[in-house]
Amino acid sequence: MKLKIDGKPLACGKDYIIAPVSEKGKGRGNLTFLDTLIFTQEAARQRFMKQNTKRNILVYESQHYARLTELPVEYLQHMHEAKALIELQKEKLTASVSTAQQSHPAFDMVKKDLNPQAKKASFRVDAKLIKGYQSQNVIGYVRGKKYPDQYLVVSAHYDHLGRMGKETYFPGANDNASGTSLLLELARYYALPENQPDYSIAFMAFGAEEAGLIGSKFYTEHPKFPLGQIKFMINLDLLGTGDEGMMVVNGTRLGEEFDLLKKINDEKGYLPKLQKRDNAPNSDHFFFARKGVRAVFVYTLGGPKFYHDIYDRPETLPLTKFAGSFGLIRDFLEKMEQ
Repeated sequence: MKLKIDGKPLACGKDYIIAPVSEKGKGRGNLTFLDTLIFTQEAARQRFMKQNTKRNILVYESQHYARLTELPVEYLQHMHEAKALIELQKEKLTASVSTAQQSHPAFDMVKKDLNPQAKKASFRVDAKLIKGYQSQNVIGYVRGKKYPDQYLVVSAHYDHLGRMGKETYFPGANDNASGTSLLLELARYYALPENQPDYSIAFMAFGAEEAGLIGSKFYTEHPKFPLGQIKFMINLDLLGTGDEGMMVVNGTRLGEEFDLLKKINDEKGYLPKLQKRDNAPNSDHFFFARKGVRAVFVYTLGGPKFYHDIYDRPETLPLTKFAGSFGLIRDFLEKMEQ
């Protein structure tokens, strides 16, 4: 992958990233900055529709795309006829993956990093959408002493974004090597004979979370045991910080369980504080909760904000309250057995 602005080579990951829906392609062209008057003035809309976008590289700010979708569909279609698109983000580059691919190369840059006086760009992108790409869920369990057919579930997603080109890599230390590591620590703890639980505990490491919670959704549609046998599920994601505490997603709906977590934390002082929010489709607990499983997703707060970028590396991850998170979840699971 290559991108040059006015002849200056840019570094993938640092200066730009490829949009998840980007098509392959190569070329060069003039940079055309989207005239925001098209949202308010008919004359500007007419000028836009007369532009030969096929010869140019169209530049627009991320918030403008949603506004374009509010105009008649031909304006959005005309935009997508451009040789390539550059979307300007307000704060940082945040990579992702997609299960779809558009008809043109597309790039993301941070607005402050692109000179508004820039004139030309050249690019090359090799991109291929592999349909039906197969991933895996990795699942094990510790059999319960008293209630082997009733389960507590600990989950985390082990996938991340991989590479972007030959030289750019997204390590995913916090998202989600941290959650996967805590899952393994809990599995090791409960695998010891002296720690065998009364209820069975299943450890589920899901694939394809970054592509849209695909692994966990698949599991809820093809469970290894009835979902009704799950007493509770706790999903682990982004657990490498914690100096500002922990967030419990779906904690507002599961007030009894949140109160139990808070009581344990108040007594033991594992984390500075616990906060709760409503349910959201932001990690692998979601489809379980939609099917009636009592499930929460926990993540730590504070510390480095690296997320879906090249800076989310092991050496930048403080693991501030990793041990505290382990203690809190272990104690919570033991209380759930009572």
